[in-house]
Amino acid sequence: MDLPKNYFDLILNEFKEVQGLCGKAETRDDALYYFSALYGVLNRVMNFSCDPVLIFMHQVLQATHKAVAERMAIPIKPGTTSNGVTDEMWQALFSYIPLLIDAFEKKDENEIRQVLQKFANLSYATTGNGRYLQLRGRLNL
Repeated sequence: MDLPKNYFDLILNEFKEVQGLCGKAETRDDALYYFSALYGVLNRVMNFSCDPVLIFMHQVLQATHKAVAERMAIPIKPGTTSNGVTDEMWQALFSYIPLLIDAFEKKDENEIRQVLQKFANLSYATTGNGRYLQLRGRLNL
């Protein structure tokens, strides 16, 4: 990852800010809104210093946000308590942020990829087949 220090620092600081905001959010909607800043800052930086790792991070984080937001938008059916975003999924989503921060701070592209795979698995778990695989123990968050 070849990124000028000022852009690297901008991303890192924004990621840390997002982590704090998500931890203090009063609602799931607020937390998911703050989560979107993770890929938002990458998008802004890529306009000035485009790097394949940033593109990969952006795409996975944006897809994760979209998958969770779409699942959250499903109305809760009478007699149920969930729209499909389980507490386990929700906790996993925000537990991955510090892992991403750590990997990014170390500039370890392999570790970044491993964390992004966790986000991708979570995204897939929001689908019907993904949830099925998760319930059968074949998809781990």
